[in-house]
Amino acid sequence: MNAVILLILIGSFFCPPCYIAAALPAFWLIQAVILGNPYVFIAVGPVDFTLVDVVLISLFAKTGLSMILRREIVADRSLYLAAAIFLGVQFLASLASVVQFGNLQMSRSITSLARFIAELAIAPVLAQAIKTMPQARRCAQIMVVTLLALGFIQFINFFGASRGIIIGEVQGIERGEQRYFGPVGDSVGFVLLLGYIFYLCAWKPGGVFLFGGGIVLTAGIGAMFGTGVATILFLIFGIQGDAMKTFTRKYLWVLPMLLFCVAVASATVGQTMAKTLIDRFTHGKIGKSAELRMVSTRFAARVILDNPVFGVGFMGFANALPSYGARQYFDLAKADGGRANANNQFLQSLCDAGMIGLFATGIFITAMASSFLRAETRSDDPLLRTLFRSSFIWLLALVFGDQAAVWLIPSSYIARILWVLLGLAIAVQRLAPQPNAPAFSREKPPELAFA
Repeated sequence: MNAVILLILIGSFFCPPCYIAAALPAFWLIQAVILGNPYVFIAVGPVDFTLVDVVLISLFAKTGLSMILRREIVADRSLYLAAAIFLGVQFLASLASVVQFGNLQMSRSITSLARFIAELAIAPVLAQAIKTMPQARRCAQIMVVTLLALGFIQFINFFGASRGIIIGEVQGIERGEQRYFGPVGDSVGFVLLLGYIFYLCAWKPGGVFLFGGGIVLTAGIGAMFGTGVATILFLIFGIQGDAMKTFTRKYLWVLPMLLFCVAVASATVGQTMAKTLIDRFTHGKIGKSAELRMVSTRFAARVILDNPVFGVGFMGFANALPSYGARQYFDLAKADGGRANANNQFLQSLCDAGMIGLFATGIFITAMASSFLRAETRSDDPLLRTLFRSSFIWLLALVFGDQAAVWLIPSSYIARILWVLLGLAIAVQRLAPQPNAPAFSREKPPELAFA
């Protein structure tokens, strides 16, 4: 297996770095599905390197060499300044954690922050690597294909789980209450939400049903709530002036077929998932899940009240739990048992770095949203404009609709996709610097050559 992986790495070294950076979410999928996660490719002393780690190191080296030779730095100043403020606040909070929790807490927080920075660096690397608009378009296509793969995996698992064909994770098979997470884990609902919004903005009903159905297969109440929030945001920000008229004129003949498909899906997929959802409510599973989240929230509140200004360091909530008597609720002896988090991005930001950290997080999110809007405004390409519009709506949906998860953390698949989208937005702003259309134009919907 290592020989095959080595050939892949050699091939990726000769591939344009922009495509490798755009394909990193796909590399993470391949690593999780084929190799297992984590899969140690090379061990150097106490440090283990996975396939994606090696690809990242190679990508960073090539990009750094290119910057030195070309003497050119691609930057979104407002976004980079916001990121610097966010990281600086988290670093200072991690240093300050030594006062109350000791050196171990500080070292763990700084290690987590270093992992986060390594993944965040995908954005400037991709922005630096994209040299032309055709390359930017191909990178966008790679992202759409990755999302489509995740959407199809949901249905492969749905129809194949009973036959032992499972890609990634399917829960509840033994008790007939299947929940389908695929290789991404329980964050897949909000990852699929990006595809759902993209195809809403593109007015492609097939894609909307694919990703909407994939979200339903998770049986996740939070993901379904987020989908509702995203749909409302789409109605506010995503609909163009004559889009609905144009869609109706061109695709009215498809509507009866879609209604038939919905009826069939309701009688097959819908019936199975309805049973899962009903069992979750009637057998108290939702209550148990809510109870666990309330426990995390209660401990988060105690951590915040004790450390309102500087917090307990980046990702320090889990490591601080023993000081608050949390052993009866969390198995902190396990390697991942201490990875408990506040189950909410706002609470997590307050735990990490206090009120200053929450303010810095707000600045960072605002800068990301602005970057997507600027990129959409300056791009003439229909695919790119649709992707940036959907990325903006997706980011808002994460902020207002994802109240049961933390996504600005290391190894979050949501954040990994977000960094690729940001890198693409930064590059497009440089390659198409002159605004040529309003961000939410009232023209007819663009025809996507690839969607």
